[in-house]
Amino acid sequence: MILKTLPVIFILILTIVFTACNEKSELLPNSTGKRGEVLLVAEESFWNSIPYFILKDLLTQDYPALPQDEEIFKIFPLKSSNISEAFKLSRNIIKITYNKNVATTVLYYKRNLWAKPQLYLEIISPNDDSLKFFLERKGPEIVDFFINEEINRLKFIYHKYKNKELTVPLNKFNINISFPKGYRLNVDTTNFLWISYETINTSQGFFIYSYPYRDTSLFNLKKLIAIKDSVLQKNVPGPTHGSYMTTEKLFTPIERRFFLNNTFIHEIRGLWKIENDFMGGPFVTYVVPIKDKVVFIDGYVYAPKYDKKNYVWEIEAILKTLTIKLANNCTTI
Repeated sequence: MILKTLPVIFILILTIVFTACNEKSELLPNSTGKRGEVLLVAEESFWNSIPYFILKDLLTQDYPALPQDEEIFKIFPLKSSNISEAFKLSRNIIKITYNKNVATTVLYYKRNLWAKPQLYLEIISPNDDSLKFFLERKGPEIVDFFINEEINRLKFIYHKYKNKELTVPLNKFNINISFPKGYRLNVDTTNFLWISYETINTSQGFFIYSYPYRDTSLFNLKKLIAIKDSVLQKNVPGPTHGSYMTTEKLFTPIERRFFLNNTFIHEIRGLWKIENDFMGGPFVTYVVPIKDKVVFIDGYVYAPKYDKKNYVWEIEAILKTLTIKLANNCTTI
């Protein structure tokens, strides 16, 4: 199961070694490769083994809640003997090493080993059987680790290049979000914000609104979708008469719950469409209890000519910059 929270990786195995950030990382060259690419380095015998196919299937599985199938990561296989200085600049590297002197499979990782930003992960195993057992148990967490690394890289950029003008409108909801420069405020009413980044062929945006919160029974998928659809029908008209944004009912939304910055998050991801029109795309929504209300932070992507995964990662990175301006806002559902 992908898309777990980042702390999962820290309990991956007892033998995991944490390496502090390289103090000289600012002197390193920039990493190469595109977001979502992984260089997989191993000796020749690995490529026809069961562990390889397990790892390959994990890394290239489809990202959830997209309108078309898109692999999470694109793998570039490389023999250990062929790794050169150029390959060492890759942004994401997984190295498989066989060593008969280790008793069981262990994992090490290091950030910014040869370039920046870079995540280098090495799995050392005595044999295929041990490696197979390890990947079956911990492989999904490795995938989550790399997903979160890509998203956290974006978060760093968004914090650095935050559009500070959007801070004031968010105050009415007692939240703070780092929208990067390029995002603009389209609509600002008493209980509804529409913030988006527009290009000729794409739109990425957020609707922010609140709803009265009385008890935990509100955190029901059908109820939350009904609230969301009601608000969008009222506030987000489509391009033709009688059209409006709503949830695509042919796809069952995916939900999960976790804590982010000491704040409870109920996440919903699915597909949206324009009723009575032909527009659509993926969405990721955070529902956050704040005092006597729940705040919806509803991110969407419209990119009809392009793959959607990277755009969704950008939406997720912005969502994960969320902080609450009220102290002690921890709610357990």
